[in-house]
Amino acid sequence: MARILYITYDGLMEPLGMSQVWQYLKVLNNTNDITIVSFEKSIDVINKEKLTKLRNEIESYGVSWYCIKYHKFPSVIATLYDIAISILYCSYIISKKEIDIVHARSYVPALTGLMIKKIFGKKFIFDMRGFWADEKVDGGTWKKSSLIYKITKKLECSFFIHSDFIVSLTNVGSRDVLSTKCLQNTKKHIEVIPTCVNLKLFHINNSVFNRYKKIENVFTLGYVGSVGTFYLFDEVLKRFKALLSLNKKSKLLIINKGQHDFISESIFNAGINKDCVEIKSVEYGEVANEINKMDAGIFYIKPVFSKRSSSPTKFGEFLGCGKPCVSNSDIGDTERILEVENVGIVLRGFADEDHAEGMKKLIHMAKDTSTSKRCIGTAHKYFSLDAGVSKYNKIYEYLTNN
Repeated sequence: MARILYITYDGLMEPLGMSQVWQYLKVLNNTNDITIVSFEKSIDVINKEKLTKLRNEIESYGVSWYCIKYHKFPSVIATLYDIAISILYCSYIISKKEIDIVHARSYVPALTGLMIKKIFGKKFIFDMRGFWADEKVDGGTWKKSSLIYKITKKLECSFFIHSDFIVSLTNVGSRDVLSTKCLQNTKKHIEVIPTCVNLKLFHINNSVFNRYKKIENVFTLGYVGSVGTFYLFDEVLKRFKALLSLNKKSKLLIINKGQHDFISESIFNAGINKDCVEIKSVEYGEVANEINKMDAGIFYIKPVFSKRSSSPTKFGEFLGCGKPCVSNSDIGDTERILEVENVGIVLRGFADEDHAEGMKKLIHMAKDTSTSKRCIGTAHKYFSLDAGVSKYNKIYEYLTNN
C-alpha cells in the first residue's frame, strides 16, 4: 500500500474536481492511503451544506482532506502565495504522517511537489494535465515574450527532469514532452491517462431518452461544460444553425454552470430563436441523466499547440451514454478516436458547407441503432475510470518498489 499525498489546484467542490479528482481518489484509496490537499474557491466553501456533505463523504472513504482557500487576485502574487501556503501545509502533513509519493496535479501543485522532493526526498509524480504556460499564451493571458512565460517554461523543464513519473492526457502530448530539449538523450517514465469517466454513472439510459422524446419530439444536440476562451461556442452555434436548416425540429440542450447570461447573449447574437435552446445548471450526479436526453453531443475547442495535450471530459461522458459526437480536428487524440472508432464526425473546416455536410452525417449516425453500442465500447476502451485507476496503481507500485 502506497502512502500518497495528492495536491490539486482544482477544488473538489468544483465540477472538474468532482469528476476528475475525487472520482479517481475514492477508488485509489481502496489500495492506497490517500491524503488530499486541495484549493477551494470562496464561492464554493460558503455553501456550508455542500461542504459538510462532501467532507462527510470523503471521511467515509477513510481519506484525509486538507482544504486550503484559493486566491485569485492579484494573479501572480496570489498564485505565489498559494504555493507558499501549500508547501507549508504539505511539510506539516509529512511531519505528522508517513508519505511515500507526492502526486501533483498540474503545474502549481508541481512546484510544491518539486520542493517537497528536494526537502524530504519523496517520490514526485508530475500529472501535467496539459502545457499550462502555452495555454496561457494561446488563451491570450500571457505573451510568449513575457518573463512569466519564460520562467514557467523553465520550471516545466525542472518538473520533467526531476519528476519520478510524468502523466500525460494524450499520446500526442506525451510525444511532445519526450521531444523537448531538456529531455533529449534522457530515459523518462511517462504514462498516458486520459480524462477518464465513471462509466457506472455515465451509461446509457433508454428510459430517460424515451420519456424525454415523448415530451420533446425533436433532435437534441447537447453541449456540456464551460464556454469561452478555448471553447469555440460561436462555432457550436453555427453548427446548430446548420442542424436547424436540415431539421427545424431540433433543439440545443446546454448544461453549464455560471455562464448563462453570456450563453443567452451569444444565442441572441447568432440569430437563433431562444425557444430552440434550453440552458440548465445541474449537479455533477445529474449530468448523465441530461446527456441521456440528447441524440448527439458537440464540443469545439481552439486548435492551438497547448490543446494537443487536451482530453475533453465531456467526450468520454457522451460516449459512455451512447451518444456520437461532432468536434473539430487537432484536439489531442480526439480526432483519431472519433474516426478510427466511427463514433462521431470530425469537421476540419469552418466554412458553411462543412457545417451542413457534417451535421447531415451526424443525424444519420445518431439514427443508426449500432452507433450507441460502438460509442459505449469506445468509452470502455479509452475512458474507463477503472482502467485509469489501474494505471495510477501501477505507477504507485513501481515508485514504491524502486
